[in-house]
Amino acid sequence: MSDVILYSGNAFSVADGKGRFVLPLEMRKLVTQASGGQNRLCLSVHMDNGCATGFGLSHKIHLFEEVEKLERQAYEAGRPFNADLERENRLGTIEDVNFDDGGRFFLHPDIKEEAQIDDAIFFYGVGRYFQIWKPEALVASPDRPALIRNKVQRWIDARAAGAVK
Repeated sequence: MSDVILYSGNAFSVADGKGRFVLPLEMRKLVTQASGGQNRLCLSVHMDNGCATGFGLSHKIHLFEEVEKLERQAYEAGRPFNADLERENRLGTIEDVNFDDGGRFFLHPDIKEEAQIDDAIFFYGVGRYFQIWKPEALVASPDRPALIRNKVQRWIDARAAGAVK
């Protein structure tokens, strides 16, 4: 069995009166495990998808090691490689936040703005990290699976009808 933490599943969260979101229980357990038992969540912005990302501290280490591997491969192949720039791209935008035992956390304002998140988010586990979407943005993203887009659209419709917060 591998030590790699893999996130799957999905869930919605609506900000509470203080503006905090709730990390889903299963993802919360994995983040804590990936962060050495600490309630420490790493947040960033996906470079291509227009959503935020979340993961535990072990994935941050993985990202650093991945850059070192790419640097080694480039050196061995005699190719130029700007490791500093690659570390900036992969690690420079990460914000570490604490979450309480109930999973409540504040989404960093810069990340909220970049992902255009308001008062609701959709968590989407995709492997070594999970994505954090503004629900409407996910529905508008044609590259996401129809099953997921349809699920999120049903939630948006139910919320507009007053069936969910």
